[in-house]
Parts: sequence; C-alpha cells; structure tokens
Amino acid sequence: MTRIKAIGAAALAGTLAMATSAFASDTPDLRGTWSGSHTVAALPNERSDGAPRFNESEWVMEIREQQDNVFWGTSKWSRTSSDQWNEGQMTGTISLDSSGNIAMVESLPGQDREVNGLIDATYEDGKIYADFRSLRSGITYSTVLERVN
Repeated sequence: MTRIKAIGAAALAGTLAMATSAFASDTPDLRGTWSGSHTVAALPNERSDGAPRFNESEWVMEIREQQDNVFWGTSKWSRTSSDQWNEGQMTGTISLDSSGNIAMVESLPGQDREVNGLIDATYEDGKIYADFRSLRSGITYSTVLERVN
C-alpha cells in the first residue's frame, strides 16, 4: 500500500509541476514601459461652469516587477499640451483563465495606498487595451498601450 501511495504522490507532483509550467508559459511577461494616447472625458468641476471636460492626454506605465500573474510599477500621465507629469504607483493581476484579462489599481500621486483609479484591460496581440476610471476626479478614458521597451 505504501508503494501505491508513493506512486500516487509522484504522479500528483508531476501533474502539478506540468500545470505550473503551463501556467507560466500562458502568462505574458508585461515588464517594461508601455505608452498610449487618448481623449479624456471628465465630470464638470468648479472651473468648467457645469460643462464636462475633454482633453488629449498620454499615459505611460512602467511595469517594474512581475511575479507569476501579479505585477507592480509606476503610472504617469500628462495632458498632451503640458510638460507637467503626474506620477503614482499601480498594481495589477493577469487573470488565471488564459483570457488575457488584466485588473489594475492606481494610486493618487503623492498619497501612498490611496486608490485613484480602476483599470480593466486585456492583453492581446502584444498590446494592452485599457479602460480607466477615476474614483476621485470623475475621469474616464480608453487607450491602447504599446510596449516602448
């Protein structure tokens, strides 16, 4: 009986090793710098006389570390007409179902661990298709991020 248990344990270990190896090969390596331009839609504020706001902007995301299907890095954005960049941190996870779905959260610049935005994304054909929504400022946009390096 002990020999049957040992064979069963070895078979289970082999199956788990193969599953882990398959998972690793299905998970894309997102480390690097990604960039995309887009039109931002924002809720009215005290300076907009009650009208929604629209502007052209650029988003640069640098994924610095990735472990299995989770990652973290920096996120910065700027209006196209400005030289001023706002930078925060972001974390994300790649879905385990091989769909390419990605979920991310982004911090508010200068404030540790305060979530500014939620991002739903999909990794497909070497690009990240992302939908951003801010929890604080009412900003939304969709963009296609392409790897810069």
